[in-house]
Amino acid sequence: MIEKKKLGVYFGTFAPLHKGHQQQIYKCAALNDQVLLVVSGYAKDRGDKIGLPLEQRYRYLQEAFADEADISVAKLDETDLRPMPQGWDEWLSRLFELLKDYDSQEITFYVGEPDYVTELQSRFPKDERKYRVEIADRQDVKISATEIRENPLLHWQEINPVFRRHFTKIVGVIGGAQSGKTTLARRLARSFNDAPFSEDIEQALASSGNQGLVFIDNNLAPNMDLVLLIPSNKDDSLLKEIEKQGLTDKMVYLDDKETARDTHAYLSRYYHAIDVIGQYTGVKIEHLKYE
Repeated sequence: MIEKKKLGVYFGTFAPLHKGHQQQIYKCAALNDQVLLVVSGYAKDRGDKIGLPLEQRYRYLQEAFADEADISVAKLDETDLRPMPQGWDEWLSRLFELLKDYDSQEITFYVGEPDYVTELQSRFPKDERKYRVEIADRQDVKISATEIRENPLLHWQEINPVFRRHFTKIVGVIGGAQSGKTTLARRLARSFNDAPFSEDIEQALASSGNQGLVFIDNNLAPNMDLVLLIPSNKDDSLLKEIEKQGLTDKMVYLDDKETARDTHAYLSRYYHAIDVIGQYTGVKIEHLKYE
């Protein structure tokens, strides 16, 4: 058994975790026997503002590295700490508290800012361990969490798969029996870059085909971004369920009229759906003009 003498500590807000982080974390893992990822943040921080609070980022990181025995995750809540630079002592005291469970003889902190080097070095504990600080090279992979937050779909491949579910736009297609909801959901999904479609939301979100948009057939959930309701004899009960789920403001009624050629309004409903999906989710495709 390898004695785990060296510990690498890598910290950040991870809002979201992306390929740049991953490259740096794997570099850290290769140069150390163990890695501790410390996700830090506070109430209403940049992650919280996009619906990714500290606790959720912590859970996502644990899931993302669940199969890496030598990479563990901890969280550092800064909500009650004074702002920097006044809060350095408390912040670092809390950070070093997380290291008490590790008996590593050498600890390397990987940081992104020169200020962290100075502040950490001036507060290293006086004990038998060896401490050092290394600047993580952010130029290795030229992507930032800020750019991802501004336009996640543009940077979709850079986002860690576990975190993608947060940025995915979810479109529900519902209606009564024989209303054509499953056919519409399938055709819309295939039209939008062969997106996943399913009754199971978690399955659709986790699909390898998820490129930022998924379609849910005959199911409702509060986290949906758009609900397309096809007219049927179940409208009253479906509208009540939509209201119960808090989705009324996200619902579009596909009340397209039949014509001599489009006898079931299938074509006009399909184009109507494409247009509202582009409007509500920002994911747009060109389509034929219906006449």
